[in-house]
Parts: sequence; C-alpha cells; structure tokens
Amino acid sequence: MKNNLIVTVLAIFIFSAGCALAGDNTTLPVPADSGPGKKLISMKGVGIDLPQQDFIDMKDAGVEVISTEWGMEQSVGTARAFLDQAQTAGLKVIMDGGFSSTAWGFTDSDWQRLPKGKRPVWQKERVQSWINALKDHPAIYAWDISNEFGENLPSGAGAGCPDWPNSRITVEQLKQARADVLEADPTRPIHARMYGGDVGEFPDHVKAMLDNKIADIISLNLYSNYVSNNKLQWPTVIADAGAFFVEAIKRRQPEVKVWMSLSAFEYPGQFQRTTSEDLERDIAEAVKIQELDGISFFCWGPVDQWDVKGDWYLPRTGPELWTVIKEKFKN
Repeated sequence: MKNNLIVTVLAIFIFSAGCALAGDNTTLPVPADSGPGKKLISMKGVGIDLPQQDFIDMKDAGVEVISTEWGMEQSVGTARAFLDQAQTAGLKVIMDGGFSSTAWGFTDSDWQRLPKGKRPVWQKERVQSWINALKDHPAIYAWDISNEFGENLPSGAGAGCPDWPNSRITVEQLKQARADVLEADPTRPIHARMYGGDVGEFPDHVKAMLDNKIADIISLNLYSNYVSNNKLQWPTVIADAGAFFVEAIKRRQPEVKVWMSLSAFEYPGQFQRTTSEDLERDIAEAVKIQELDGISFFCWGPVDQWDVKGDWYLPRTGPELWTVIKEKFKN
C-alpha cells in the first residue's frame, strides 16, 4: 500500500536562503547555494570518527554539505574536531540544533525502557548552551531542529512506543525550538527532516509546520529501497511522487528550500541494499524535478553509530554506489 511507503529510518526537511523568520519580517542571512539551475549535493548520516581522507573524498565528489546522526550526546570538543575536519576539506555541516534525544529531555536509559507517558520536552538551556559553544565555527551551515516530528526518539514509532503518534513533537514545540535556536544564533538557517506521507493531502501537523515557516530548509526522505513483509514496496517513488511532494511543499511555503534524500544504504529488515541501477534511476528522476533545490544521499556510515549491528559504510561497503555518485556530480 503506497500510503505506508515513503518511510525513512532517519528523516529530513532541509531549507534555506533568504527566508523570512517565523513571526517577523526580518531576513535571515544564509549561506549561498550552488547557483541557479544547479542542485546542491549533500551527504547524510556522516559518522563522527572518520579519517580526513573521507571528508576530502566527499568534497572531490561534488558534495558541498554534510549532516550527522549524532549530536548533543557528544562533547563540544568532539563536535569541534569534526567541524575542523570538514572545514579543512571545504565542506559545510548541518549540526544538531534539536533533532537529538538529548534536546528533547531523553536519557540513554529511555531507549531500553521508556517511562510510561514520557514525551518530548524541549530543553532550551541545553540546546542554547550547545549552540553558543559551537556557533563561532565557520563550517556550520545550518541547525537541524527536528527529525520526522520525533519519530526516531525513544517516544517515537521507530522505538515502538505505543503512544505514537500522540507522542510526536508538536508544531508549537517546533515553533519554540526555532525561536530559541535563532535567539542563540540568528545567522544560520533552520533545517528539519520529514518523509513524504500519503500521496494526497499532507497531514495537519505537516501543513502547520509549513504554514508557520518553521524550517528554512526541508530535507525530504524518499527512500526507494523500503521493504515490508520481505517485499520491496515502492521502487519508483521518486518518479511517481517526488515532484508532487516538492511542489506541494512549495505551494504552502514558497520560499523554503527542499532537498530530497535518496537511498545509498541498507538496513536489514526495513531497507534492502540499494543497487547501482537503483541509484542511477533515482538520481535521474530527482534531477528532473525543477523546483528541487538539492539532492542528499543517505548514508556515509558506519551503521554502528546507531548501535545497530552491521557493517554498512559508504563508500567501502558500497563502492559501486559511490562510483555512481562521483560520475554524476564530481567537481
């Protein structure tokens, strides 16, 4: 059933450039994009302990921006070292500004046993302290405040929480998150992540997020390798629905930047391994979407950064996928 198909392990909205701040008429300074008619290329899920050559290889392949799946659980010193590596290679980084579990009041023990009724609670002081400690670093491109309305938090569907979707992050909470992040750093755009949803009207909470201009950049996860009941569900999702979702987002929030995240990974039981033919097809369909501002690839492992047993680590595990990306976008 296609209404289940645009699902993602770690999702996305990404937005930018010259957008008005929610609730006022100020213009937010943002980094320049890749120029008219050219889609910005991004790599998602970049692991924290990488050799410098990995950063250089991504830059050489045409990647301009990278994003992470780790965040405030790491030390400021470790985060700054990562940013230094990116800066040396000429890459920009979308940093955690509220997508991580720590930013919403969760602890490590909540992943094993979540107290009944525990829901996301925005941690303003914790988040602003993190941002204030890092915001002077020139490699930071944007602050990421949400991953699929908290679906991947301990209180989310990804962790099997029975309260979902009542335990999702609310639009009012996201409005507060945006305001607090911009209070700490008004110089960079706000990024959020989402998956597509049904082919039809967006759910009310997604409409509200767009209408309130919570994000300046939306990263839209459309992974064609999603598996349910051991069956590949929607391999042609980009061709079938990609342009529809991008256009629908921009109808509600015309100034938002939309990046589409394509699959270059595997996740046993949920996402089958992407093949080079799959990736070539997805890229070909994505670049046709005129209103699309950027293309992201998920992910540059390793998988064990999420405590999942596995060995996925683009480009080492998927060299043929890395070849496809390089041939298409290499500087």
